[in-house]
Amino acid sequence: MTVRTRILLIFLITLASGFFALERWLSLEMRPRYYQSFEEPLVDMANILAEIASQEFDAQQPEFERLRSAFERVYLRRLNADIYGLSKDNVDIRVYITDRYGSVIFDSYNQAVGRDFSNWLDVNRTLQGKYGARSSPLTETPPARDEREARSIAYVAAPIYRDGVIVGVLSVGKPKTNVTRFILKARQDLIWAVLGITALLIITVTMLYLWVSRPLYRVAQFAERITRGEAIAAPDLGRNEIGGVARAIAAMRQALDGKQYIERYTQTLAHELKSPLASIKASAELLLEDMPAAQRRRFIANIQSENERALNLIQRLLELAAVENRQGFVEKTSIRLKDLLDEITASLQPTLLQKNVAIAIAEPMPVCVLGERFLVKQTLFNIVDNAVAFSRVGGQVTIDARYEMGDTIITIRDQGPGIPAYAQKRIYDRFYSLPRPDTQHRSSGLGLSFVKEAMELHQGSVTLLSDDSGTEAIIRFPGA
Repeated sequence: MTVRTRILLIFLITLASGFFALERWLSLEMRPRYYQSFEEPLVDMANILAEIASQEFDAQQPEFERLRSAFERVYLRRLNADIYGLSKDNVDIRVYITDRYGSVIFDSYNQAVGRDFSNWLDVNRTLQGKYGARSSPLTETPPARDEREARSIAYVAAPIYRDGVIVGVLSVGKPKTNVTRFILKARQDLIWAVLGITALLIITVTMLYLWVSRPLYRVAQFAERITRGEAIAAPDLGRNEIGGVARAIAAMRQALDGKQYIERYTQTLAHELKSPLASIKASAELLLEDMPAAQRRRFIANIQSENERALNLIQRLLELAAVENRQGFVEKTSIRLKDLLDEITASLQPTLLQKNVAIAIAEPMPVCVLGERFLVKQTLFNIVDNAVAFSRVGGQVTIDARYEMGDTIITIRDQGPGIPAYAQKRIYDRFYSLPRPDTQHRSSGLGLSFVKEAMELHQGSVTLLSDDSGTEAIIRFPGA
């Protein structure tokens, strides 16, 4: 598991745990707050009704006929109240009154008259001058544990005074069903709110993670590909710290490569120039002596040949150094392939006439190549030059091009002896070359190295297929 994945998982787990704890805390804190708001008006109601009922205690036997009649009428009412989504259609308040001994003398439900309620907390504590309240099940059947609050009724009592003496207790009871529904609805809304905020934060964090993590991943990939020796440009990650790291890596790579290039190409150039310079020196020393004119011309021709060889080597090395030092940067434009091939054919015309080799370009050729003109032209020139050099006298080099799945495919085939099996794995190595079949001379061995580097810069490919009838080069340039 990567470090960035671990960081994301730890953050998400911490976020989920925090929101779960918050939801639990709010749920547990919300329930008593709802019951407080539920119980507080019952206290007011109990004291108001107790004051009204106290007038009945002037008589020897309180009757409470007016109170009983009022409750009978109010229970018959059909309400049409919409309380924040809660539909209420009846009155569910229960009121009972006990005397100073705790015996019930009035019950709005007409169920408990004559019963002894002196041991109930609401009555007992109120008779003692304390605040009395209790909660009891709505039914005789004990409710399940998670339904105890919802299926219970809360009673709040108030003392009935006459001349400053407690003569009775009035208790007001109200089921907790509705307030529990409010709590459940609020808890459900809270859960949805928490889930919504969590989802929003997860999306935000994921976007932040991708915004930071993906550039870091691209920098790591860039560094790995540089380590493997690939010639690629630094990824464009913007003007920020991560982009600065990528640019610093690219600059460091370029500086190190520059030093390595100087050392490598100095050694290579010294090694490769040693032979032609030694030959030129020997020929020049011999020319200082008297010799026949024919022999003198032969030494002069040798000097010219070795000089041309040295200049060609230097030019090819400079071209290869330039393409290898590109760091993946290519200025791509659309190039008409026919124009390039006509220019290359014109450049090779002396060689073609000397070897009596023809170049056959397939017609029509409306194909365009997407790339940098100099690199594309030099790549095709090196391939065609090799094809001509290895063709038999009087042979033919055929060139064709086509589009395939958006890519441009160019094929160049000669009629030479083909590439020997032992040389096929080394054909792209620097300074490795095969003798020309007609002269047995070798080239600089840098042409195909240039082709390989140039095609990698274009994210393309070059493939050489060879047999006894000749060699076919397949060059693939990617499309847009």
